[in-house]
Amino acid sequence: MPRKTERSAFAAAGRTAIIAALLLIACGRDRDRAEPATHLYVWAADADGKESDFLAVIDVDSLSMTYGQVVATAPIGAVHTMPHHTEMLAPARGRALFANGYMAGKTWLFDLSDPLAPRVERVIDSVPGFRQPHSYLRLRDGRVLATLQFGDRTRPGAAGGLALYSPSGDLVRAVSSADSSLPGADIRTYSLDAAERIDRLVTTSSPMDPTRPADVVQVWRLRDLRLLKTLRLPDEPADSADQYPFEVRFLPDGNAFLNTRNCGFYLLTGLTSEAPAIERILALPGGPAMCGVPTLKGRHWIMPVGTLGQYLVLDIADPRRPRITSVLAADAGFFPHWTAVDPGSDRLVMTSGRMVPDPPDNRVRLARFDSTAGRLTWDMSFGRSGAGVSFNRDTWPHGATGPAIPHAAVFGPGPRR
Repeated sequence: MPRKTERSAFAAAGRTAIIAALLLIACGRDRDRAEPATHLYVWAADADGKESDFLAVIDVDSLSMTYGQVVATAPIGAVHTMPHHTEMLAPARGRALFANGYMAGKTWLFDLSDPLAPRVERVIDSVPGFRQPHSYLRLRDGRVLATLQFGDRTRPGAAGGLALYSPSGDLVRAVSSADSSLPGADIRTYSLDAAERIDRLVTTSSPMDPTRPADVVQVWRLRDLRLLKTLRLPDEPADSADQYPFEVRFLPDGNAFLNTRNCGFYLLTGLTSEAPAIERILALPGGPAMCGVPTLKGRHWIMPVGTLGQYLVLDIADPRRPRITSVLAADAGFFPHWTAVDPGSDRLVMTSGRMVPDPPDNRVRLARFDSTAGRLTWDMSFGRSGAGVSFNRDTWPHGATGPAIPHAAVFGPGPRR
C-alpha cells in the first residue's frame, strides 16, 4: 500500500474508533440519566389509630391506565407508630427504604423491588443508649445515616446522636451529639446532610415535643463521625427566627444553607476549616411561620411554609442575597410541610404536615418546577380534577380501614424491565 494511502486508512480507522468511543460514552450517559419516576411511596398513619399504619404506592406514570391511583399498600402490623420521615430519595433497586415510626421509636425497612407488592423487610428497634430515630441519609456506598433525637436520660441534656447502618439495616456504630463545650445542652439531633467530597456532615437540633432545645448546628467529619464543632445560631433579640434549626442542605461549593422551623435562613461556611462559621441571611416577616422540609433543586430553595399555606421559591445562586422568584398557594386546610423531588423530571411531591387537620385535608399533591423561571405550579393532571390523591377514603388495597394521614413521600422507579 502506498504511504499516503496507508496514512489515510489509518486516519479513517482512527476517526471510526473515536466515533465509536463517543457513542459508547453517550449510551452510558443515557443509561445513567434518571428517568421519570413511575411510582410514589407514601408513609401514612391510620387516622383513628385503630388499624395498622402502612406504606402506600401511587402510580405516577402519566401514560399508565392507573395514573393517580393508589395501586398497593404494605401494612406494618402496628398502630400509633406516627409514620414520619423516610429517606429523601428512594434507594437504588435492590435496597430497602428506611422509614421511621417516630412514637414507636423504630425504623421500618421496605422492600420496593415490586411496587405492586411492597413488603416490610425488617424492623430496627431502638439503638442502645438512644431513642426516637428521625431523619435518614443514604451515602454513596449504600450505608444509611440516621439522626437520633434523644440519648440516655441519665446524662444531663440527654443529647441525641447519629447511627450508621449497613444497607440491610445492621448497626455499624452510634455516636452522641453531646459536646463538652456545651455541658448539659439539650441537643435534639434532627436533620442531616453530607458532602462526601469534602468529608463533612452537618446536623441540626430541633424537637418533636414542646420543649426548647439548644439552637445549634453541628459539623462532623463524615468518615469516622467525629464531632468537630457545635455552632449556636446567631441570636436576634427582635425575633425568634434563630429558634429550632430544622433542615440543612449542602450547596455545590461546600457551604451549607439551612432553615429554622421559625423561618430563619442561615449560611454555613468554612466547613473544612478549623473555624466554621454561621451567619443569618434572612427571616420571613411576621413571626414564626412553620417552615418545613425544603427541596434544593439547582440554585433554587423550595420552601413549604405551613402557617402561610404557601410554597416559596428562593433563588440562592448568591446565598447571601436570596430572592423570591415564585409563590405557590395551597388550598385552605392544606398545611405545607414535606417536599421531595423526582430526580428524573420537573415534579415535586407535597404532603400536608398537620397531624389532625380541621377540616381534614389529607392529600398528596404534585407540583411542577420551571427551573429557568424559578416558577412552581400545581400539576393539574394528577388526581381527581388536579386536586391530588386524597387519603380521606374508606378503602385501601389492604382493606376497609378508613382515612389515613400521609407524611413522608418519595418518588421511585417501577419494577426492573
